[in-house]
Amino acid sequence: METGMCIFNGIDFADQVKYLKKHGVSRTFVMSDTPDFDKVMELFSENGIICETLHAPFDKINDMWSTNETSAQSMLDRLKDGVDKCAKYKIPTIIVHVSSGQPMPEINAQGVARYDELFEYARSAGVTVALENLRYLENLSFFMDRHADLVFCWDCGHEYGFTKGIRFLNLYGDRLGALHIHDNRCGVNTDDHLIPFDGMIDFDKITDALAEVSYTGTMMLEIGKLVSVEHSLPYASLSDEEFIIRAASAAKKLADEVESKRQAI
Repeated sequence: METGMCIFNGIDFADQVKYLKKHGVSRTFVMSDTPDFDKVMELFSENGIICETLHAPFDKINDMWSTNETSAQSMLDRLKDGVDKCAKYKIPTIIVHVSSGQPMPEINAQGVARYDELFEYARSAGVTVALENLRYLENLSFFMDRHADLVFCWDCGHEYGFTKGIRFLNLYGDRLGALHIHDNRCGVNTDDHLIPFDGMIDFDKITDALAEVSYTGTMMLEIGKLVSVEHSLPYASLSDEEFIIRAASAAKKLADEVESKRQAI
C-alpha cells in the first residue's frame, strides 16, 4: 500500500515537495481552488509527486441546496472547475461534500438536480466523484443509492468526531475509493487533523476495518502543522521536515498493519 499526505497548512508547497520526496512519500492531494494551482501542479510533476485526487471546495457548499439561484450556480461552477482541473491534469478522482456544518440542509429537488448535473459533468469528463462522510448519513446515502458510479471517501477523523456509532465502511467499504486519515480527541464535533497516534482514535480498529475491504489505494493522511488543540499548537516545536518525518512514519505504520492483517485473514 502506497502512502501519501495532504498538509493543508503550515508548510509551503515547495518545502512539502522537498521533504515528501526526501522521505519516500510520493502521493498527495490538494484543494481544487488552491492559489497558483497550475504552478503547484507543475511543482508536483517535476518532483515525481502524484496528485491522486483533488478536493472540491466546501466553503458555501450548502448553497448547492439554496433557493438562491445565483449563489447555487456559483457553487456549482466552482465544483465543475474542480472537475475541469482533474481532467486537465489527468487526476482520476475529485472529493466532494454534500453539506457542511449543522443542521443538514433539507434535501430538495433543486439541490438534487444540481448534484445530478455535477455528477453527469464529471462522468462526461472521465472523472470519478468520491463523496466524503461528514456529520450526516442521510444526504450521503441518498446520493450513493442514486448513483452507482459514485465512490466513497472515508474520513476516519470525521467518523470518530462527528458520527459516533456509524461505521461507514460497513456501509460503503465495497465502494471505497479514497482515504482521509487523521487523528482527533474524539470529543463532540472534534476535527483536529492530527498525525495518527497523536490523538484518541483507536487505530487498531481503523486498520482492522481497512483490512476487511478490498481497497488497494493510498494510505492518505489529511493533516495540518498549525492545528490548534485546546488553544495550543501541538507541532509548534517541530521543524517542517520533522513534522513530515513523523507523519510519514505514522502512515507507513498504518499501511504495514493493514497489509499484515490482510495476510492473516
